[in-house]
Amino acid sequence: MKRVITILSVVFSVATLSAQQIPISENYYLDKYSFAPSYAGNFNPKYLFIGYRSDWSGIDGGPKTFRLSYNDVIMQNAGVGGKIIYDKAGIFNQLYVLGSYSYNLKINEEHNLMFGLSAGFYKNSLNFYDYYNDPDYNIDPSLISEDVKSKLKFMSDFSAVWAWQGLEAGVMFSNINFGDSKYDEIDVKYKPLANFRFHATCYWNMAENWDMVPLVIVRGGKYISSQFEIATQVLYRERVFGSLVFRDPGVFGAGIGANIDKGIKIGYNFNFASGIGLNVFNNHEFILGFNIFEYIGNK
Repeated sequence: MKRVITILSVVFSVATLSAQQIPISENYYLDKYSFAPSYAGNFNPKYLFIGYRSDWSGIDGGPKTFRLSYNDVIMQNAGVGGKIIYDKAGIFNQLYVLGSYSYNLKINEEHNLMFGLSAGFYKNSLNFYDYYNDPDYNIDPSLISEDVKSKLKFMSDFSAVWAWQGLEAGVMFSNINFGDSKYDEIDVKYKPLANFRFHATCYWNMAENWDMVPLVIVRGGKYISSQFEIATQVLYRERVFGSLVFRDPGVFGAGIGANIDKGIKIGYNFNFASGIGLNVFNNHEFILGFNIFEYIGNK
């Protein structure tokens, strides 16, 4: 048991920054609700989005993230949503299950203030079998017989977005929690790290049939270095779109996608770290969205 606690302490001291930060996604142009709970019911309502992201695809054990989200309008100026995020990075597994409520406060004819609150549960586990898989390495069988799982931890997000004539600016605080969390089998405590994110975007009609949507993001949090990201999307007839992105330090990317008839949206994003082999730290992300009500005729 002491060996288990010692190993866990070392693992957490090394991996705290990466293992408990909400996984990054670049599908914010299609699934804005997943980006911030304020958008629940206010952007692409009735759409179910399914996403998959592979980071560091040239390295064994690189992070893999699965996302599922849905949002809808429930009454005038109010919306709801739900999302599930499962992230696997090496021996770490994370699961977020959150429900959201949003309210769109109309200040006047041009200014809106959208509030969003999410609440749910967070759980993680460590799979030592993936780490100690060398047949020549002798280790206590109790470390590899099963995953070491945490207890369920309450988690919440809060966001606010101001909108005016196609311009939006917002802030989000995520991983809001209270107190320490524990594992079921062992006496080790941890506390998921609180995060913040600021963003600003605008919708600009460049010419007939052509639109541009630039976006600026700043991320950070407790014990997490701030990160700057800038992206822009260009749409043709609001049907086909492409995007470019830069995220420090030295990450470049591009994306393509389309709004297909019968309530189907698809997208793909690719990015890579400059100065490193293209086949090592490249990332791939896919998203599929569909509105089932388009098929059953209930708009």
